[in-house]
Amino acid sequence: MSGRPFHELRDTGLLWLINTTVFHPRGYALSITLDDDGVATGWGLLGDGTERWAYSETLEADLDALFVLTKELLP
Repeated sequence: MSGRPFHELRDTGLLWLINTTVFHPRGYALSITLDDDGVATGWGLLGDGTERWAYSETLEADLDALFVLTKELLP
């Protein structure tokens, strides 16, 4: 089994899918830290679990478009 680059979670929309289905309803968000070259250097969990996590409407629309890309990449 070959590994895949960690940053693909963000690039493919998988991070959005994980966040919206698992973390956001529980008041958290999984984030990926990138260096200046776009290489993933780590991750973090944001939020305190007291209220549902939400993006601005503009960002949510952009992320929805990225999710469509993810679905197209899946077999």
